[in-house]
This record gives sequence, C-alpha cells and structure tokens, in this order.
Amino acid sequence: MTATALDPMRYFPYDPRPYQDRAVILSADVFYNKTIGLLSADCGVGKTIAVLSGYLAARTDDPSARLFVVTRTHSQTRVFESELEVLRRSNPDLTATSLVSRSHMCPLRPEMENISSSGFMHACSLMIRTGRCSNFWNMYSKGEGRVRLRDEARATISELLSHGVVTRSVAEETSREEGFCPYEILKNSARDSKIIIGPYAYLFQSRVRDATLAFIGVTLSDLDILVDEAHNLPDHVLDAETAHLSGSDLMWLRDNRESIVTTTTVSWIGEAIDFLWETLMLGLDALGRKSEHELNKWDVLPRFVKESDLRTLMVKSREDMNDPDVLSSSETPVDRLVAFLFAASQAVKSEDWHVTLHLRPSRFDEPDVVRATLTIRPLNAAALAGPVLRSARSAVLMSGTLRPTEHYARLVGITGAASAELASPYPRGTRLVLIDRRLSTKYSERTPGLWRAIAERISNALMTMPANKSAIIAFPSYAMMREILSYDIDLGFRASIIEAPGSRLETLTDAIQEGPHAIFSVYGGKFSEGIDLVEGGSSLIDLIVGVGVPFSPPTTYQLALQKWLDNRFGKGMGYYYAETIPSIRKVTQLIGRLRRSPKDWGIVVLLDRRFLKYLRILGDDVASDLWPFSTDGELKEAMTQFLKIREAGLL
Repeated sequence: MTATALDPMRYFPYDPRPYQDRAVILSADVFYNKTIGLLSADCGVGKTIAVLSGYLAARTDDPSARLFVVTRTHSQTRVFESELEVLRRSNPDLTATSLVSRSHMCPLRPEMENISSSGFMHACSLMIRTGRCSNFWNMYSKGEGRVRLRDEARATISELLSHGVVTRSVAEETSREEGFCPYEILKNSARDSKIIIGPYAYLFQSRVRDATLAFIGVTLSDLDILVDEAHNLPDHVLDAETAHLSGSDLMWLRDNRESIVTTTTVSWIGEAIDFLWETLMLGLDALGRKSEHELNKWDVLPRFVKESDLRTLMVKSREDMNDPDVLSSSETPVDRLVAFLFAASQAVKSEDWHVTLHLRPSRFDEPDVVRATLTIRPLNAAALAGPVLRSARSAVLMSGTLRPTEHYARLVGITGAASAELASPYPRGTRLVLIDRRLSTKYSERTPGLWRAIAERISNALMTMPANKSAIIAFPSYAMMREILSYDIDLGFRASIIEAPGSRLETLTDAIQEGPHAIFSVYGGKFSEGIDLVEGGSSLIDLIVGVGVPFSPPTTYQLALQKWLDNRFGKGMGYYYAETIPSIRKVTQLIGRLRRSPKDWGIVVLLDRRFLKYLRILGDDVASDLWPFSTDGELKEAMTQFLKIREAGLL
C-alpha cells in the first residue's frame, strides 16, 4: 500500500509548483511505508513545504509520530519554522520546537566570564549546582534528590506550544518576561513537540545521540528523520567524530598534570598526557620540512586507557546538565583530551580511521609545538550515518544537489532507497551559464599570468552586467582569492565585500541591504552557501562567477580517503567519490543562489574548462543553459546578447 491512497496533497497549503507534487508524494510514501527516501530537487521546487506536507499526510493520524528535522544553519531552521507556521493554520494541534545552543541564548553569559575560566558550559553547570542561576531554578525545584519542572513553568510551555512554533525568539521573549532559562524552555517544549528542529550533531554525533533521544523520550526506531541540505551529511559525520589535540593543549595539560589527576580521580590520565606529549615530540622530529605526518593509531592511544573511564569523564563534571548541548561541547584542554582519547579508542578497533600530526603556518615566529595539532579522523561516512538512518522509523534526505542519487546512497550507507531527482521549475531562458573553454586553475597551470587573466575575466563580467543586484565571486581557497585580488578588478559600480576566515554572516547581510555588492568568497563558505540572499522571496544575486574547481588539497587524509574508497567501490572510484562529486556539489550549491523565485534571472560564469567534463553532476538543467566561450570578447558578447534578449522580453 502507498500513501497515495491517503491523498498525500491533503495538507499542502499552496497551488503546487512544477514537480512539487512529486516531492510531496515521495515524502508521503517514504514516511507511510517506513523506508528511506532521497530527494534531489533544484532550488525553487519548494522542498521544505513539500516534504513536511507529505509527512503530515502519512503521520497525522498516528499519535506516537515524532519527526526530527536536522539542519546545518540557523537560516535553514527559519525556513522550517516559517512553513510549520503555515501548516499549523489547518493543523492547530501540530506542535513544533527549534533547538538552539544554550550558549547562544543565555541571559547570564556576561556574569559567567567572572565565574569560571574553563568555558561557558562549565560555568553554567557551576552556577546551577551552586544555586546561582535564577533562570534555571525559576523553572525547576529540587526535592528527594530529583530536579522537577515547576507547575508554572509547565503551564507556560504548554501555552507556548498551543500558540505556534517555539523558536529562539519566542524562548528569549518568554525568558525576559518570566525569568526562565531560554534553553530549558526549548528543551522542555521539544519533549512535548511532534516536530523538532535541531543541529546535525544531535542525531549524527555518537556521544550526543543517546542524550538527544533520552530527553525527547523516544528510541531511534520510534523517530522519523528529515535531513535538510543532506549533501553535507557525509562530511558532517566525518567531522563530528574527528578529534583534535593541539600542542598548546598538551603544554597546558602537562603544566596542570597533577591537578587534573586529582580533579578527575583517574589515575592513568597523567601518564596519558606524557604519552601524547612524547608522540607529539617524535612526530615533530619526523616532519622534517613537511607540514603533516601520518601516525600509527597506537601512537595516540596508551594501552592502559580505559574506555569506561573516558565515558564517565565526558559528563562527570556536568551530569546535572546531561543533555546534547553539553555533550557536544569541548571547551577546555581536558575536554579535548578526553574526546581525543575516546576517538583513539574507537580508531584502534578498525581500519576506518586516519591519524596525523599537522603543522599550521607560522605566525610571528611561533615555535613548532604551538603550531602542531594531533588529529584523529574517520574515513567511513557510511558506517557513521547508515546505522542511524536504517535504525530510524523512516528518513527523508533532501537537497538541491544529491545527484546522482545512487552514488550519494553509497556514501551514506543505504540501499534500496526511494528517490526522485527533480529539475528546476524556473522558466527556460531565465539563466545563462557560461563556461570558459581555455582557462583552468589546475596546479600545473598556475602562474601570475593566469591570475591576471582570471582578474580580467571577472572585471569583464562585472562591467558587462548592470549593477542592479549583487554578484558573488567564489574561489577554491582564500590563498587563490588573495592572488587574484592583487590585480585590479573593476567592480562595475558595486561596493566590495571580501570573506575572511571567521567572517560573520551579519557583516554580509548588513552590507548587501545597503546596495549592490561584489561579494568575494570561497566555495562552500559562509558567504557563498551559508545564507539565503533573498528579499521578498526574490534573490538579491543576478551574477555568479565561479573561479576554478574547488578540489581538496592532496593531504595524507585525502589520499587515505581515496584509497579507502577505491577498496570499497573499485579502483578509480576513490577520486570520484572523495574529490569530484563533493567539489562539483559546492559549485551547484553556489549556482543555486541565483534564482529563488520564478521572476529571478541572471548569469553564471564558470572560469575553468574542466567544468565541461562534469556536466552530468552539474545536472541537465545547467547543461541546457550552457554557452561555452574562449575569449573576453566572447564572454562580453554572450552576456550582452542575453541581456538584450531579456530586455526585449523575448525570453
């Protein structure tokens, strides 16, 4: 039986866009039949409301149904909040909550800086244990060794759930009015919500997942999962289980060795610190003039380490706050030591892990030990994501860039998934995609002449396109961006904003509201992918320039990953899965910034001839808008002709 018998469109609140009904039907079928589904749908299809509507069609009559939506950014979370408010108009009993980190909302954070030098979570725990956090204890009472939610707090949460989606802003406003902890408001609201929105780590980080399920009050097999921007999932699960321990951390740990042993009451932890210090010193000797050195897994795990002690240490000092937000944090050198040793204890159990010593570039003649970092990183994303997806009641993974879906399914460890690859619903002729047939940023061709030629291409594109909206220019790395920006670039009457490591999204949003900008960013960065640049439903971007293919540097980890994938999927497939697909997906994500509504139109310029080899991954929709060019003159002519046709209303 399929969900079509239940009318999957019955909760869909709009007139469907092209292909949107197929997304609704896929969602309803997957959730109804308790399976796994993959939805690759270009920007503009309206994936969020489609999948949520399909979920309601399949689950509304099931009182035990719980959906956990995992998102990567706050802006993506807000999209779900908005659509859930729409769905509540015809489903007033629908309850939903967005989870946000405790540290992002705490009204007492300024006070905590004077309480503990060990990080926010430790200070928060200390304030709760000593009764100094009035916001927490206004919500809870303690009796007979148990902490219980007060009746007045319970009533407030019930009222919030009855009036709409409980969001960060709702929790913060309630906190100001009632004197409650905003994080605890969200946490308790989530317990009583049918739909919960939270970060990836809450379900896909092993040491956090159990706490997540415990506070919701379900097992994984009871839970439906929706993964937004699922193209990020393979990298996320690998990053989530990666552990780092810096030379600076080890220096601090050695200096405080005796007090750490006393505080933790773990007798072997001092010897473990000495062991890792020796590993670091020997690794630095082996580096020579290289920036990284691969280590044996037993080089980072003393055989006397007890995994049971490590698990206890993860929550020992904060057991009264045993929730996902706490367990996902590693604020102090001791936290990072415990997380590192725990990762090492997992790494020695299989061949699916990689260990390195890395030396970052020097700043102000820093000693090598300060620049060094020990890193343990997994290789097998399928082993981390697959069990979660298969153990859930059902799961839908969606993105604009999952194609080819059969290849994506391999990377996350699922087989037999239902899938749909939906094309863009936007009218033909609203986009021109220009690919350079001559230039390439491949390493063997990088010269000052190439950087100058690329700068000229960017200038010509910016000067030819009227500055009605902003433009995004993306590079594979900050280093390449600096090289090319060292040449003069005519911005075509736009202001300039340049992304840097640590740039805040607010910097971009504030600037772009003032007028058209040329936004210089890196592929996959905050400025190119981390935010929807939209106003009134329409894109604020009408020109995108992609410089080069953003392949990852050939680090020892990247080479080990390719070798591991070769062994898993066949010779030559490692490079395809580890390099080609992730790199082209970053580009397709960038291209998706251009059109966010049917009235949007614009131009994409891809400056690397290698893109012509990857049209299948870029998608048929991109290929149908393609116009290769070879010279600056051809670039300007193609753009000019497209603009004239648009102005004449012929497209």
